[in-house]
Amino acid sequence: MPEVRPTGPGGSVSKRYKPFLDEWDRCFIDAVEEPGGYYMQLVQGQVPHELEGTLFRNGPGKFTIGGREIDHPYDGDGFVVSMTISGGKVFFRSRFVQTAEYKAEAQRGEVLFRGTFATQRRGHPLSNVLDLYVKNTSNTNVVCWGGKLLSLFEAGQPYELDPGSLRTMGLEDLRGHLPPGLPFDMGSRPANGVLGSLASLHQKRLGTAASLPPELFRAGGEAATAHPHLDSNTGRLVGFSYQVRPGGLLGGPLMATQFHFWELDSEGRMAAERRYDMPGFAFLHDFCVTENYYVFFQNPVTVNNAAYLFGTAPAGSCVRWVQNVPTEVHVVPRPGAAPHLSPRTFTAPPCFIFHHANGYEAQGGRKIILDSTHYDSLLQIVLDSIHYDSLPAVGKEALAQQGVDGDVAFKSRLRRVELDLDSGSLSVRTHFSAYLEMPAINEAYFGRKHRYVYGYKSDFDNPQIGIAKIDTEQRQADVWMPGYQRFASEPKFVPRPGATAEDDGWLLTVVNHSGAPRPAIAAMSPPFAGRGTSYLVILDATNVRAGPVAVLQHRSCVPSGLHGSFVPACHGLPHWE
Repeated sequence: MPEVRPTGPGGSVSKRYKPFLDEWDRCFIDAVEEPGGYYMQLVQGQVPHELEGTLFRNGPGKFTIGGREIDHPYDGDGFVVSMTISGGKVFFRSRFVQTAEYKAEAQRGEVLFRGTFATQRRGHPLSNVLDLYVKNTSNTNVVCWGGKLLSLFEAGQPYELDPGSLRTMGLEDLRGHLPPGLPFDMGSRPANGVLGSLASLHQKRLGTAASLPPELFRAGGEAATAHPHLDSNTGRLVGFSYQVRPGGLLGGPLMATQFHFWELDSEGRMAAERRYDMPGFAFLHDFCVTENYYVFFQNPVTVNNAAYLFGTAPAGSCVRWVQNVPTEVHVVPRPGAAPHLSPRTFTAPPCFIFHHANGYEAQGGRKIILDSTHYDSLLQIVLDSIHYDSLPAVGKEALAQQGVDGDVAFKSRLRRVELDLDSGSLSVRTHFSAYLEMPAINEAYFGRKHRYVYGYKSDFDNPQIGIAKIDTEQRQADVWMPGYQRFASEPKFVPRPGATAEDDGWLLTVVNHSGAPRPAIAAMSPPFAGRGTSYLVILDATNVRAGPVAVLQHRSCVPSGLHGSFVPACHGLPHWE
């Protein structure tokens, strides 16, 4: 995902990318809640009558607190929307996630907590020194499972929402399997007690302790991923949580990470779980699930703990790229896999990965294939992923010591990594040579062999973001671009009822308009009005370049979001229907 104002040791990004950033920046507009909801206005085409269900999306929606602009858009409070499609119409509803932090800051009218990317209390570093508590913005993803709607943020616990009204119900602990609290384990109950007491005392000194549930200060908690996946092989929702532990034994890394992989059945009950210990620090946003394995990449990054502890920078800005260190791919057998299978680690060329499209096993489980988005700093079983060559900048306040190249965030590539479990070798090849992010597939194929990957494609020279469909067999792309100053978001694939072909269905995306259109460009895209507007766009997945099947406008702008999910049930329709 492109980050706002990424900086590196040599300064800001290249001049080529600044106009794109300026336009994309304008898509982050303070959201207006619509808790009662309304029917969206159809401005082009017709909504297919076979298309039924609810699209949920989450992303930051509040960028000013008490008149102060926050310092990074991804530090904004979570804003969840639902778009319920039924009978050729779309009903829209939206609410902010009522986290404890959101309510406290709204009441006081000021920034009270440290953000993840760049936002800190005024008067830093003294007002932020030794504060280990990171604000749970609950702004990254939203998943409907087991009768609950879960708003997700990977540095904290999920919040449960009502899927119909979007009201916040409270923190979610997965029926006691996800302990709340700071995701740090000091190795013993007394040591955890001391750390938790210090964290609580610090919040009391700052005057914020009374605003937060006391269990959030306990050490030994777990933070949950914002990217659980529906495994098509088992029908389970598979995710993970984690906690950081002291390392350094026998000269090893100073930190270690324990992962808690869990699998929930359709009722939300724990069906299987496994723990896995990994030396070092893991900047882990996403992972893959195959028939027998969990697979994730350990990007070559570390953390400047001193800068964080002394309050000079928030957590995200303390992450550093480590030059000339390979990426490691961890392959962990799932519960129930054959007893002779054991965890394995593969070594890949240096790369950084936020998102995977899918992973699956080939040749009777002897090879794993991964399709991922790479930033050239990644890996394979077959894994299709988005790769970056190194660490993309994670905030305007990024430290020079991070070793961040400001332009890396604009050079992601969809690559395939293949892991050969017999020889221990891996290979990497590029599927799509242009920028791609937010990959998606037909989720009926998740964990199994797929052909098509969808994602958003940026045009940095004529600022806009469109939707691309990548045929991984033919190595061809089918692309729709919405026009100058129009920015599409993560696409979600919805299969056509009764479909047998993998790509027989629709792609749903929200498009934001960032400014007044140039006349020549406006004539090409009449459905999209001026700045501060947003739309639901429906595309035919078999013919993306043909453009929208239907375009529907929001009454007030929905700011540029992050992730979401689609379910075939129609949640939140007005009570009079």
